[in-house]
Amino acid sequence: MFQKIPSVLNAKQLLDQSIRRTKKIQIHDRDKRYEIKKTIIARTETFITDLTQRLESYVKHFPSLDRLPLFYQEIIDIKIDTDKLKKSLGAVDWARKTVDMVYQTQRNALTKTGNIDFLKQKQKEIYGRVSSIVKQVNKHLVFLSEAQKILKTFPNIEEVPTVVIAGYPNVGKSSLIRQLSAAKPEVAQYPFTTKQIFVGHLEKTVRYEKKRYQIIDTPGLLDRPLSERNEIEQQAIAALRHLADLIVFLFDPSETSGYPLVEQQQMLTNIQKLFRDVPFLIVENKVDIMNTGSSYTKISCKTGQGIEELRQEILSQLP
Repeated sequence: MFQKIPSVLNAKQLLDQSIRRTKKIQIHDRDKRYEIKKTIIARTETFITDLTQRLESYVKHFPSLDRLPLFYQEIIDIKIDTDKLKKSLGAVDWARKTVDMVYQTQRNALTKTGNIDFLKQKQKEIYGRVSSIVKQVNKHLVFLSEAQKILKTFPNIEEVPTVVIAGYPNVGKSSLIRQLSAAKPEVAQYPFTTKQIFVGHLEKTVRYEKKRYQIIDTPGLLDRPLSERNEIEQQAIAALRHLADLIVFLFDPSETSGYPLVEQQQMLTNIQKLFRDVPFLIVENKVDIMNTGSSYTKISCKTGQGIEELRQEILSQLP
């Protein structure tokens, strides 16, 4: 979805590239005066066309933000700021239209005159006005360049039944998704600042038809009010809110993750209150280190104990 967005050049790069392309153009004519005139007009048209097409491609290839799935809308607002993104896209589109308008108002003056000095002066004026317009939106071009780099890191979320793994940091979420998706080479890693989100897939055959399910590892959550959660935690909440058909909440009863069990239990209670309509599957990891004897599903991502049983339990609870 986001891979087709082209790299965005800043104003200087954009202008320099367009000017370099015009220098390659040379129109030949028996009449030297007409040759110069045609070359000036062709170079000016190429300069304008190259600029407007590039500016248009930037706006066109960014997705329509209001039509995106709610998960992407929220992640974009967290990572980029939706209002700023819309403002920058609007500014670049304004520049495209204004550049085209400047050329259209001067086009007749270029084509009708036979005065070479006048032509060169008019070309200089057009280049100057157009360059000024593009430079006015430089900060927006720079913003779009950064936004494009961030958007390209976003995972490809499919519209299939989805399991979201949640829990404190370092309780084994990434290890679990690798175990559950180990036979599937499509497990991919997507960077989110210093953290990562993993997307993998599960499959099962129902009446000779393969059913595909999505499994997502969210960045670690900490037990604190939503308003106090950092950018990384907000992404995890967005995944839970918009994607989860089943939430697998992972405990580390051994506390080797660095978080007391009582705090992990409190977070589970708070998350369950936020997502009352989503079923939960409670899982204790690191059973090779500690077994609490509770009724929760028990696994060890290190030894593989209980993984296959958990896989079947997840599949049985998905639509």
